[in-house]
Formats: sequence, C-alpha cells, structure tokens
Amino acid sequence: MLNKNDVKRMISDIFRTEAARRRLDVLAVLEPDEEEDFFSRVPQEVREAAFQKAAALFNYEPREFSSLDLMSDYAFASFVQKRRVTFFTSGTTGEPKPCVHSLEMMEEEAFGVAKLFKNTKRVVSLVPSCHLYGFSFTVTLPHALRVPVLALPALPTQPWDKILRSGDLIVGFPLFWNYWTRMKNTFPRRVEALSSTAPCKPEIIQALYAAGVSRFTEIYGASETGAIAYRHRGQDPFEIFPFWEISSQSPVLPRIRRLSQPQWQELPDYVSLQKGRFLLPLGRTDDCVQVAGVNVYPKRVEKVLASHPAVKACRVRLMRPDEGERLKAFIVLNEGYTPEHLGIIRTYLARRLTVHEYPRSFTFGESLPVSSLGKDADW
Repeated sequence: MLNKNDVKRMISDIFRTEAARRRLDVLAVLEPDEEEDFFSRVPQEVREAAFQKAAALFNYEPREFSSLDLMSDYAFASFVQKRRVTFFTSGTTGEPKPCVHSLEMMEEEAFGVAKLFKNTKRVVSLVPSCHLYGFSFTVTLPHALRVPVLALPALPTQPWDKILRSGDLIVGFPLFWNYWTRMKNTFPRRVEALSSTAPCKPEIIQALYAAGVSRFTEIYGASETGAIAYRHRGQDPFEIFPFWEISSQSPVLPRIRRLSQPQWQELPDYVSLQKGRFLLPLGRTDDCVQVAGVNVYPKRVEKVLASHPAVKACRVRLMRPDEGERLKAFIVLNEGYTPEHLGIIRTYLARRLTVHEYPRSFTFGESLPVSSLGKDADW
C-alpha cells in the first residue's frame, strides 16, 4: 500500500510545499531530474522545516540527512516498522494536531473508494502527496486500482489536450477547477475528475460537465477521518462510503465509526442526515473557514492582529461571495494611530500569518460593527 518511491514523492512534495510557503521559485529550487545536488540547492530554512515535517509524518525522531535518497530510505523503514502515517490539521485554536492513519485504515479506505473508479487506467495528480487528500487519492488509491500515477503542477494552462487520455482520473481541488473552467479547457472522452479539501460550487461542477468530463466526484471528509462520503452533482447529498457506520441518534451531529476501528468520531460539520446514509453539510462545528481550499481560523488571525500596538479591537471574517474568497478585517485603532498606519500593520501580519490567513481587505471604524441586537454584524 506504500512503497519506497511513494515515500520519496511524499518527501519531495514536503520540500515543494515548504518552498512555496516561503514564496520561493519552486521549479527552480526543486528540479526532479537533478537529485545529486538537490539538498545543496534547497535553502536551509526549507531543509530544516522539511526534516521536521517528514519526521512527524513518518513517526521518527527529527534528524538531518545528506540526500533525498537517504531520507526516503529512513522514512520508509520507519513506516514498515510502525505501519502508520501521521498527518496534521489545525484544531480550533489554529494549532496543528496529529491525525494518525494506520495501514489497516489506509487499506480499508483505498479499496473502499476504489469501487467508485473501476474504469480508471491512470491517476493524474495535481495535489501534494504529503497531505492526506493527496496521499489517499494519488498514493494509496492507485495501489488499490493497480494503475500508474502522473504527478503534475496544478497549472490550468498546461497543454491538457496533449496530456490527458481516455481512462484518466484527474485529482484536483476547487480552486484549480475554478481556474480550469475560466481557461475554457475541455476533457477528452471518458476522463473523470475528483475534488476535495473544500466545497466545490455547483456552478463549477456544472461547467466541468459542460467541458466534457465524463463524471465528477466530490469527496467529503477531514484529516481526522479521511474520506467519509461522495457525490457527483453539486445539488445532491453526499452518500456515505460503505466502510463507515453512522449513528443516527442526532440527525444534525451524528457520530461515525470505521468498520475496522472501535472508536466513534464526531463529524467535522453539522449535517442534515437523509435516508440513513446520505448527508448534507450545514456548517463547521468549529470556527474554521475555507480559503482557497485551506482551513483557516479567523479567531487566530484576530488574535495576531490584536497583538499589534495600533489595534484596540478587531474582527476578522470571510468575505461575502460578491467581495471575494479571502478574509477581511475591521479595525478599531488605539489613540495616536490613523488608517495611514495600515502599511506597518500589513508588514506585521505578513511576518506572522500564512498567505491564506492574511486578510485581503481592511476597514477602519470607531467601534466594531454590531447589529441592532448587539451581535457581531457584517461590514
């Protein structure tokens, strides 16, 4: 279910993710065909972060390596011994928390999901394999299907008419599919598309069908659980995979349990449970919002923003659909500061927040916006 080449690709994706997080030229730093001087071309801060992330992922004590091959061999040996992989997600405080997936869980999910894609001849991966979604659908699923994987950068401007072929399953994410449709790309016959990490808007799904995709599949799940349910149309409820048992004691917040595991788990969302094994998500049970397919916690951003001496009070929330798909901030300034100080506030935030956490819009006022009932209001 996981071989040495898989581990090498996962570690390479860790390096790419860390380089991209620091806004480095990922393609210049990480040429896949030039591995001899791979580590010498990687900045030290990227190397150190990747060493830490890989150790956590494959459950060994962090250490340095002189080459990608040595690092991959060590990580694979740890996996063979411990038979698990640990992914991380953000909890309600914004702090990463471990989500352990055993080999038994990986196999159960991979073979359970594979039943949806019996006609797949090749998986085309546009997602990093070091994250759970990419791992599940571009590492373990291809093993269950016994098909090869083609890993590509998520660039909608690729010559897709020359790359794609009948029998392909393209594993993407909502932001990519949004740009795909804007670029007027089309699908060859009998090519399927897959999406997860965030809700995919019905109009995007409809546009993909209009572009010729033979079937679109949207996966509902979480880092803690893995894949829970799926659907093929944006208006439909999600159907729960057969390897899950669901408790209907609470139709809004039911609990679920993998058939191979003893413990019950909470769903990440409030849901509307329909016909026993169908559900519609109603909203997160924590304060998390999705920004470009990434989990972001506005309360954490508020905490960082409020720590600046210019800020007396603040609120951060997701933009309305007509405004965009990022965060926006409302700020009440301390005495002695004016909106002209926004530049120093922006610099302060840029050093402490990720790209997805960073607000795209800032509004100033004398008091926080509230409704006539005294509750937080939009602005």
